[in-house]
Amino acid sequence: MITKNRILSVILIICIIAGMISFIRPSFAQKEQQVTLRALLDNLAHPGRWDTLIQPALQQLRERHPDMDIQIAYQESPYNKTRDNILAALTNQTPVDMVSVDQIWLGEFAEKGLLTDMTNRTEKWGRSSD
Repeated sequence: MITKNRILSVILIICIIAGMISFIRPSFAQKEQQVTLRALLDNLAHPGRWDTLIQPALQQLRERHPDMDIQIAYQESPYNKTRDNILAALTNQTPVDMVSVDQIWLGEFAEKGLLTDMTNRTEKWGRSSD
């Protein structure tokens, strides 16, 4: 079941990414830039359910950034494998833009040094309240 907290988490992540894209996007005209956002997600016991959240968000990103060819490549896995997939990717320094994280995993991720404090980045962005 998609919970309100998961929906809010995904929306927050997409807003942060949208802001980061607009922050790093060059101001001069150039060929359409390809951007692929990568995600590792819990399948919520219903494979494909993330489509209902990701597709509208992807559409909004494309509307906000018409000069970019934005794609979202995501891998869904059962809950009991999601943690292992995220740990493997982060440990191997595989680029991952979005994850669905159970809050009980955060302590372990922090202890392993796999989390980054985004405070400075959001302050530089100037829209941290978003």
